[in-house]
This record gives sequence, structure tokens and C-alpha cells, in this order.
Amino acid sequence: VLAPESRSFFYPAADLSFIASDAIPFLKESKVIESLKIRGGVSKVGNVNLGNNSNFGAYALLPTFGQGYGYPYGGIPGFTLGNQIVAANIKPEITLSYEGGLDFVLLKSRVTGSFTYYKSSTTDQTVPVQVANSTGFSTYLTNTGEVSNQGVETNLRFVPYRNLDNGLEITVGGNYTYNNNKVVSISNGLPELGLSGTTIRGVYAIEGQPFPALKGTDYKRDDQGRIIVDRITGFPDAQTTPIILGNTEPRHRLGLDAQVAYKGFRLAGLFEYRGGFIMSQASGSFDFSGAGIRTTYFNRERFVVPNSSYLDPVTNTYVANTNITTRTGGVDFWTNGPSNTDVATNFTYSAAFWKLRELSLSYDLPKSVLGSLKYVKGARVSVQGRNLFIWTPKTNIYTDPEYSNAGADNNGVGITALGQTPPARFYGATLSLTF
Repeated sequence: VLAPESRSFFYPAADLSFIASDAIPFLKESKVIESLKIRGGVSKVGNVNLGNNSNFGAYALLPTFGQGYGYPYGGIPGFTLGNQIVAANIKPEITLSYEGGLDFVLLKSRVTGSFTYYKSSTTDQTVPVQVANSTGFSTYLTNTGEVSNQGVETNLRFVPYRNLDNGLEITVGGNYTYNNNKVVSISNGLPELGLSGTTIRGVYAIEGQPFPALKGTDYKRDDQGRIIVDRITGFPDAQTTPIILGNTEPRHRLGLDAQVAYKGFRLAGLFEYRGGFIMSQASGSFDFSGAGIRTTYFNRERFVVPNSSYLDPVTNTYVANTNITTRTGGVDFWTNGPSNTDVATNFTYSAAFWKLRELSLSYDLPKSVLGSLKYVKGARVSVQGRNLFIWTPKTNIYTDPEYSNAGADNNGVGITALGQTPPARFYGATLSLTF
């Protein structure tokens, strides 16, 4: 359980709305505005991070024991202490939120929509923090920092055609959301926290930056952003200090839907777009083994590193590289080191996508078909599919950005791996009865 002084907490909420179309005379008499509501609210919400089946989150107050490596040995069991230590005074996470917006219905319900602006702040998040292995543990579960979110949510639906005689109705709609989050502070004066990843790339919470942020190594570059190569070997050098590569959570989300209804049939589809975020893909494993598509670009022969420059010893300036080639297009073809897998930017891509999220077809059975089933007032049969098609930028030929190797703490969003669950399509059929 939580620490004794934190086992109860108060989280109130208040909402206020004003129906302007009923209260204001000229709106009440309007032939265009059918309904207009202005609303606002404030809330304080407490949350206890329950973790999962291998990490009990805020309830894991004591370290656990697991079976030691190589045991049981000769019938004798052996146990070892878990790799996570827990702070003594874990508190609940608290989120304080404000929002305001409006809902409207226009032109005899042909146009409906809403707009919402929100702002929230979350403190005392329960996060497993990476610690030095010399402590005897790998993570430390503690309350840490403050994260803020603000953005907008919009929704608009329009009925361009409606025929009451034959029941033909066409509806189109869309929704757009924008979310800007930021790590306001991290406890104990830390500038950042490592959440998931490897030595060359990882997901971090960084003070003053969007959350979660992807950090990784890059090439050494000149003032024009060109890769600096050795003027003799043609190999570029890699930086040793990771830099911020971007945000792994989408800022922009767009949904477009359409629906056609006719004589009991209903065909509906939903497209979704997400943009403004990146991911790091373990495609370096393919390059290392020679199976990656980039190892075929130059037929494993000498080539000039694209968009590169070298230091001219005479002028002491960087000049464009047009003729200094690398010695090989093989395993170590992109860095002056063990392999190109030492540079995270080689495997960092746009994670934007368009997706056919859902497509469905349904039919409402007429009462004449139901016959003598007097207790059944209505029946609908439908078939549907989800995640049917996806369109990604040409740089991402590897995976669906929604799937990631998040790990047990679910903070590794944006890191993908060879052993992750593959994307899947879903198909289904339903029968709905109304009594």
C-alpha cells in the first residue's frame, strides 16, 4: 500500500455550463443556431500507479525476491533480490486540470461541432528511474517532477445530403487535436531522467523539453549541417555526447470519417493521421548483418557519404565533399568506428502516418423479417475491420509507429525492436438484438 500518510487523498471537480441559445433572445429566435452551449471546468484528480504483473508500481514498497540464475541446483533452491528499490514515502500522482469550450448545433442538426481548450499539470508521478548498477539495483521507484499539458480538441460533423423519403443520408466529419506537453521540473535537481533505451539512444524526461524525448548520438557536422568526414578515408566521425532528436509522442492528430445510410444499410469508414513525432528503429541489426536495404545502395563498393564535407588544411574551412570516398559499403560503411550502428540518427525516422482505422458495413433487419419474434424489437448484423491499411513516409519501411518496444514501464514509446509484437489487422462480425 501507499505510505500511511498518503493512503487517502481529496480530488474535487467542478463544472459550469451556460446554454446561450436558450438564455439570449436573438439566439433563441435564430433559424441558423439551434443550440449553443458554453462550458468550463476545473478538476483535481488523484491516481495510484498500479504498474503491471511484473512491476507493482506504487504498491511495490518492498523489494521482491526471484529465482537466482542457475537455480535450483542439485534440488536446492536459490533466490536473489529484485533489481528495483522503492522510495519510502510513495505518494499518489495529482493532476490539476482546467478546460473551457463550446458545443453547437446548426441548420436543423445538419452541422454539429465542439471546441475545447485544456491545460493540466501533473505532479509526483510514480516513475522507475535508472540508477547505477553499482548500487545493486537497476531502477529506483520514486515520485518525481511535474509535467504540463495544454492543447485543443475540435470536432465537426456535417450532413450534406438527407432524403427523408428513401432514407438516404450522407454524413462527413472530422476531428483535430493538438497537444503540447513539457517537463516543467524533475525532483532532486536532476536535469533529466533516463526511462528506456540503450547507450546510443533512449527515451528521457528532460526539464524544459516535451515528454517523452528521444536522445541519441549523431555525426559531427559543420555549420551548414553537413556530415564531417576524414579527408583521407572518407569516413565520418560520430559525436560521443547524445543530443535531443525529437519528441516520441504525436502533437497533431486528425480524424476523418464518412457514413452513408440507405434503406437499413450503413457503410462507415474512419481515417486517422498522426504527425509531429519520431521513433528509433532497430534496423541497425539489419545493416550490421548486411541484410539492411541501405547496405545495397552502393553495392558494397566505395562511395561518397551524402551531404558531407571535410576540413581543408589550407583554408581551415569546411568544403563540400564530392570525391573522397569510403573504403567500403559493408558493415562499417558510415562511421569512423566499429559500425554505423553507433549513430542513432541513422535509425531515427518520422513516425507520421495515415491509417484506415476502421471500415464497417451494417444492416438493420426490417420488422417483416423478424416475423413472430414479438420480444425482439430490432436486429442489426454488421461486419467490420480495424487497422486495415497504413501509409507512412518513405523513410519508414520497417513498422507501424503505434507499435513499440515500450517495456514494463510503458515509457519507451518511440523505441522499436526486432522482437516486438508485429502489427495486426482485426476483422469481426456482430449481431445486435434489441428487446
